Amino acid sequence: MQNNKVLTREPVIVQLHEIGSQDLGGKANGLAKLEAMGLAVPPAFVIHAAAKNHFPENLLENYQSLLNKALTDKVAVRSSALGEDGAEASFAGQYESVLNVEGSQALEQAINFCVDSVTGDRAAAYRSEQADMSQAVTMNVVVQAMVDAKAAGVVFTADPVSARRDLLVIDAVTGLGEALVSGEATPDHYAVHLSGDIVRRQLVGEVAILTDDEINLIAEQAREAAIKMDSPLDLEWALDQSGQLYWLQARPITTLPADLNEFDTVLPRVDDVLTISNVSEMMPGAVCPLTTSFTGYGIDYGLQHMQVQVGAREKITPEWQITASAYGHLLLNLTGNVVMGAALLGSDAERTAQTICGRPIPELKDLPPMPLWRRVWNMTRLLRYVMGASKASDTLTEAMKHFVLTPEPNSKDMMLQLSEKTPFYHYVMAVHLQTSALSGFLSSIVENMVNSGSTLSDGENQARTVSLLAGASHVESAVMLDELDVVVDAIAALPQASCDFQSATTEQALAWLQHTAPVDQQFANFLTHHGHRGYRELCMRDPAWADKPTTLIQSMQAAVQARLLGNKVHKHTTHIDPNSLSRGLRWILPKTHNAIRGREHTKSILADASHRFKRAFCQLGNSLEQEGKLPDADLVCFFALDELAPFVENPSEEMVKTVQARRSALDYQARLEMPEISVGLPQPVEAKDITVQDGVLHGRPACCGIVEGIARVALNLDEAAALQPGEILITPITDIGWTPYFSLIAGLATDLGSTVSHGAVIAREYGLPCVVNGRQATRYFQTGDHIRLDGDKGTISLLQRG
Repeated sequence: MQNNKVLTREPVIVQLHEIGSQDLGGKANGLAKLEAMGLAVPPAFVIHAAAKNHFPENLLENYQSLLNKALTDKVAVRSSALGEDGAEASFAGQYESVLNVEGSQALEQAINFCVDSVTGDRAAAYRSEQADMSQAVTMNVVVQAMVDAKAAGVVFTADPVSARRDLLVIDAVTGLGEALVSGEATPDHYAVHLSGDIVRRQLVGEVAILTDDEINLIAEQAREAAIKMDSPLDLEWALDQSGQLYWLQARPITTLPADLNEFDTVLPRVDDVLTISNVSEMMPGAVCPLTTSFTGYGIDYGLQHMQVQVGAREKITPEWQITASAYGHLLLNLTGNVVMGAALLGSDAERTAQTICGRPIPELKDLPPMPLWRRVWNMTRLLRYVMGASKASDTLTEAMKHFVLTPEPNSKDMMLQLSEKTPFYHYVMAVHLQTSALSGFLSSIVENMVNSGSTLSDGENQARTVSLLAGASHVESAVMLDELDVVVDAIAALPQASCDFQSATTEQALAWLQHTAPVDQQFANFLTHHGHRGYRELCMRDPAWADKPTTLIQSMQAAVQARLLGNKVHKHTTHIDPNSLSRGLRWILPKTHNAIRGREHTKSILADASHRFKRAFCQLGNSLEQEGKLPDADLVCFFALDELAPFVENPSEEMVKTVQARRSALDYQARLEMPEISVGLPQPVEAKDITVQDGVLHGRPACCGIVEGIARVALNLDEAAALQPGEILITPITDIGWTPYFSLIAGLATDLGSTVSHGAVIAREYGLPCVVNGRQATRYFQTGDHIRLDGDKGTISLLQRG
């Protein structure tokens, strides 16, 4: 039985300017608001409470008056039911519209047609999902003069596909827009950034339907309407033959998640140069708000602490100075790092860029230097800071033995403990960055000594420096891989390894591993020592191996397959002949190798601290769910850190809806690709043509050696699970989660990174030819391509397409 019915009341005609606060349905209300803003709207009136075959007495009078004001003798008749085009549901396309209506008889037929659509199957099905079926529906009908359009279309003041609110998109067709709405015509597509730049043009023909002036006019007026209506809008527009712009419809966009830019940081300087290099090793891609506010600021705190210690900054501030967040992605503020160059001797923008990005960055400029006496004094502070790294590491190692986050029985106590112990995370970050500074400082000295007086090319000098740095043995992340190899070898030696582990599902392989002696104990021991590591290990939402070993098991399955095929890529040991080195290099190299070990040790401690905090936040989420304050525990990751304590104390349904919308936004943010370098906060990358000369892509050598083989392009760990023994891995960046694959591959190329990146360090440990900072490698090469990777010259060459 149909529960919806049209309310029985006398139909009356209302002019647009008379609507005011009345609710005459989405189309009518939208037109009234557009007209009130002073935007051009074709003449129109509204029939309130329209009923079939029951028309207002003054219908024909108003119809004639409308025609007298119009440029054509035709009208459009559109439904405007209550609830249609609302903030929660649009009902777009569920009710009917009739175009090119001419004459009073055709007008009455069109009105009846719109009224009948209230009880149509299409609208009824939509209402059953979106609204209370027992609620009566009032149908209002808009009668509006037709525009003699040379072009028409729709404009979204936020991109409904990417959910970017900084991007307005326009679809345009020649003539009436009905062909676009019905799908009969393919439109020109334009995207306009908030800055006014037209960042995308996708044309159907050789000539654009809209000129740049027309695009900018539509964008400007549409954004004005969205601001005044305080909502992203979906608007219909038309340009008449003279070029006059008319607005035909406005409704809220109901499918958007939270604002993707909600947690964008404010830069200290508007023209600061930002990069995704370095920080993207720890957390590639978009991260949840908790990670942004907890880990992201933790990194900034540690870097500010470094600058305060060496005299480059007076104090640590709560405002981000050296890192940044945009579209949910974490970035490094290169200009914020150049602050060190202004405070020290021998440091400048070019050295900063080389250290962090592995290449010069022309956009990065030096800041005005401090007085000479101050820079000399700061050099003594820098030496004291870096030389104190070993002692700081020892103190941290001891402190970590006593640091605990205890599960509490309720959310308030758990939150209190987290608030009290967050400063410890900042301390761990500061010490790790101190050991990293020592490693970078000594590595730079080695590079300068190699370059000094050399007649070799820059690439050859880089390769020689890389070879010398590769002599660092017992690096913790490489030792971890050695220990994993022992477990993999033990699994491969078992007769049931092929069917019960290697070819099983990930879940089946894990269950078998946990219940098969002796490898069960070996695997348990490995997780005891290294279970705090994992993919995106500083992210508060991504679980460590100990909590979810799925990705680890996938890599182990691939490694076992290599053992069974006899194709294991064995580790290479770099031997350095001391007699071939200068006295200075013989003195500095052992200290540099120790510094590299120290940096990897504190990085493991940082990962351990992150693991403990993410478990504690998970416990907080579980408590909030059990107490009925959150519908599910995962939502705790979508609060900013400073929002959690107030919510725990006074939870609200409004805040729950906010964090749910943020979780939806993360999926959109994750699809965005950030540029390697940007001036100011970045805009996501629009696809561009790849420029490769003669099939050769140039990067930076990170580990010497030349290898030819089949490429495996893997953008994430799920794709890496398909790696075959002896393939050359091409990926945007690697973190510790990728490490298990290093005993399987024959070479490594990354889009980002420098010679001190994680991938470069482990590649040197394994003697894997490695090229970093290829920048476009994952876009140019394809899985199955036959390539040559030259770790001596820093090139990747396409030999044959797969």
